Amino acid sequence: MQFKPNMEALKALPAKEGLVAIVAMSPENFAYASGAYISTVRLIRPRHAYAVFPAKGEPFNIVCSIEESLTRSESWIPDVRTYTEFAEIPVEVLARELKKEGLDSGKLGIDLDYLPVSAYEALTAALPDAEFVNTTETVTGVRVIKGESEVALIEAATRQTHKAVLDAMEASNQGDSEADMAQKIANNIINYGADGTLFMAFASGERTKHPHTTAQSDVLPRPGDIIRFDVGGTYGAFASDFARTYSAGRPSEEQKDVYAKLIRIQRETIEAVKPGVLAEDLFFLCKDLYAKHGLPFTMPHIGHSFGVELHENPMLRPGDKTPLMAGMVINIEPMVKHATGTYHTEDLVLVTETGYRLLTLGLAPEELPVIGQTINY
Repeated sequence: MQFKPNMEALKALPAKEGLVAIVAMSPENFAYASGAYISTVRLIRPRHAYAVFPAKGEPFNIVCSIEESLTRSESWIPDVRTYTEFAEIPVEVLARELKKEGLDSGKLGIDLDYLPVSAYEALTAALPDAEFVNTTETVTGVRVIKGESEVALIEAATRQTHKAVLDAMEASNQGDSEADMAQKIANNIINYGADGTLFMAFASGERTKHPHTTAQSDVLPRPGDIIRFDVGGTYGAFASDFARTYSAGRPSEEQKDVYAKLIRIQRETIEAVKPGVLAEDLFFLCKDLYAKHGLPFTMPHIGHSFGVELHENPMLRPGDKTPLMAGMVINIEPMVKHATGTYHTEDLVLVTETGYRLLTLGLAPEELPVIGQTINY
């Protein structure tokens, strides 16, 4: 994956939290903590991988034997231990290795948000003198601030996806079905550098009210229809997350007005991004802008932090008082449900020391774009 996690923060975390060790084992936490992306850990639930950080001593990985070579080639942790699938139970091997290192008593941190109950029961039975605490968010907290290599990967993925969308929608015409347009986007996402597509929410007309519906081959957007999509590609452990709104042709003045107001709202919200601003402050600012422009507001959040997970903390929602800090990467995605359609736009920004830097190619045009139109940045 060619990125470096905050290794020193990870190594210091157990002692800081008063734990004998921390085990990062959710697909996202393992990928970040180890620096190795094992796709099967995400796809095959029983195939665990563990990155173990003792309070004293060096970290080590435990992975399925068939993933050993990949882990050694990508991880910054040289100590890689293995278990044989089907012949050994992963958590029992974890318990064995913890005992070997003298980490079988005291408080142990592990991703209890992810660990199955059956595995937890086996682990506690194997280590009766250990007290397990949930450190899912503890490890996630280290991921909040992105390093230069992470930002570079995320920015490249985001811009590739944005370009894929621009080219696909320029190549679309009246008479194309929803599926035709979505397929053009998906093909471009892969052709421009992604491993695959992570999600493809695509709808037109009345169907835009469904936030995460899929494109239909028998639905042909008609002039006057709004087209809304939210798409993402996979890039190793990372991904992209990008949304835009188009017209199928001959948009009404009311549609143009609603869209233009939404784009201004997003722009003004993004302009407020800087260190020290609370996550919920952006939410309430955005909500007030909806009222100012006379648009209905129904969103539980207006954006989220972004990294190896699509939705990371902080969330731009009421009650999240996390102050923004330089190095955070945040998606800002206002949406409005209107009688003329549902409108959505989403862009990624990096919080800098003095404000923000846009990671997409540019914000959506202020005038509602029509399929077949060229948009230059």
